[in-house]
Amino acid sequence: VENIDPVLNPLLNKEIQRTGGRHLVRIGSEDVDYNPSFNIILSTKNPATRLTPDICSRVTLVNFTVTPASLQSQSLSMILQKEKPDVEKQRVDILKLQGEQNVKLRHLEDQMLTKISAVEGSILDDDKVVEGMEVLMKEGALVEQQIAKSTTVMSQVQEAISKLSSLSLICRKIFVLLSSMRKINYLYEFSSESFMSILHYVLDTNKADGDSDDVRLDMLKEALVRETVARMGRGLLAEDKFAFVLLLAKILNENEVGTFDDDTNVEYLIGKIATIFGSDFNWQGRGLDQLKRVTQHEITASVPMLLCSAPGHDVSERLESMAKSCNIEMTSVAMGSTEGFDTAAKMIATGSKLGTWVLLKNCHLCTEWLGELVKKIQSMTPHKGFRLFITSEISPKLPTGLLRMSDVIVAEAQKGIKATISRFFTNIHSDRLKMPEKNRLYLLLGWIHSVIQERLRFVPMGWSESYGFTESDANHALDSIDALFDGSSGGKQHLPPEQIPWEAIRTTMSKSIFGGRIAKDVDQEALDKLLNRLLDADCFEVDFKLVEVPDGPILPEHTSMENCLQWIASLPTYNPPTWIGLDNSAETQRSKLLAKRALDKMALVVEGVKDDTF
Repeated sequence: VENIDPVLNPLLNKEIQRTGGRHLVRIGSEDVDYNPSFNIILSTKNPATRLTPDICSRVTLVNFTVTPASLQSQSLSMILQKEKPDVEKQRVDILKLQGEQNVKLRHLEDQMLTKISAVEGSILDDDKVVEGMEVLMKEGALVEQQIAKSTTVMSQVQEAISKLSSLSLICRKIFVLLSSMRKINYLYEFSSESFMSILHYVLDTNKADGDSDDVRLDMLKEALVRETVARMGRGLLAEDKFAFVLLLAKILNENEVGTFDDDTNVEYLIGKIATIFGSDFNWQGRGLDQLKRVTQHEITASVPMLLCSAPGHDVSERLESMAKSCNIEMTSVAMGSTEGFDTAAKMIATGSKLGTWVLLKNCHLCTEWLGELVKKIQSMTPHKGFRLFITSEISPKLPTGLLRMSDVIVAEAQKGIKATISRFFTNIHSDRLKMPEKNRLYLLLGWIHSVIQERLRFVPMGWSESYGFTESDANHALDSIDALFDGSSGGKQHLPPEQIPWEAIRTTMSKSIFGGRIAKDVDQEALDKLLNRLLDADCFEVDFKLVEVPDGPILPEHTSMENCLQWIASLPTYNPPTWIGLDNSAETQRSKLLAKRALDKMALVVEGVKDDTF
């Protein structure tokens, strides 16, 4: 239904022609006989579909999506089955009996009306009708007594389960929160099935051990919130986890969260979370660090694992390494071409039959085909050992249907200069790292790329706005260095520092590769200052400082591949803002800015929720 073919317009508009006693409708270029009893039913499995007013005016909409009230009812039924199975059986039997009695009562009423309408003359003159009505009235009175009795029993059952309703209310509020998270980011699409699987797990793993009802309910509520964070939190961006966890804490106990002011910083939010849930609470979610557990115990053969990452951050090696450690066969294919589509379809068909694992890489290159993949997954009945892994860059073109049916893990690249330069340098092929002079340039490029990326974390202090610098920019710069260096060396193995085309390298990076993304003069000045400081013959001097600050890093004297990797490994995990040309106060300002964004997102999620408050 998301995309209705124009060929259906005559049917939807009911453009019926009558010719010689025939009813005709034009389908495409031909007139086809039309039967007045014909009906067309259009359906979609995407609950987030936005139908145009034009379509809505021509069809009758029937919404079968799960509402908060229906999810609360489902949750209560599951809780009763696990906690009080005898009460749940009694409740279901009474509801079934009430339904049957109401149907029978309506049937008796219809019979009575039929007899009355068939009478000719006075009703009292027809003895059969009078006798029949007396029988029907007696049966009706008996049915009404049974309904009244079942209602009384049901009220007693409701009283017995009233304490458990507080847990089902928590389920409802969490579901509303999950549904509202899409206001923050298009990635956050959570299905009712995924939440119900969490509730099922919590009820199964937290067995009753003689605690009172109140103590057990409190324990189940906290366990549900913790498991929701563990499973849903891994599908969130790092800065959005603050808002999610604090809103969950508010659902659990509003008084514990309290209020926040303009001076609130990230450290305060982290401390608040630790105070509510304990210092050992892993509020980052159970993701890549526990990939094997997630794969084997938290997803099923019909639930794909979708790993979304920032451009240039590839997690496919971790998946292949996990499959190898589990001694399970994994086939993989890089997507993006028609041949890849055919190969992927064959791999999925084979894997779903044999119970092997399939990895589809770089699926952001084929988002149109992913719609077909969703339909294929929904229609197949796979082997229980089958697992489907999908890697993709974070993209707004990812189908909503795929996001809702998948277990999503957002794999963000580790922050900091050391992590960024390490990723960049380890991705350089070893054949390139044979000339020490070039290696020194590569190391400088890695540092420049890392500083540029790190400054993005401090917008608007680092850069005026969030420019789209990516890993591919650094790779482009790498190729430019090779071309300019080789052009000057004339095929020689070594080139003196003063003969390296520094001006050409600086200009290429300043005006094209990195500078091509910059829109403001103040940012261009910061970039030029960085390039002019580092890309100079002086960088070959002993003890060359990358940053003119106390205890700033110094380039290694020798730059063989081993020396470069050892130097990168020796860098500290945390780097002060002064290393990227900012003031020491930048970290404090950034902390407050992140906290403000988290609180703004909390307000955005809560906004517009009328029936369910957090």
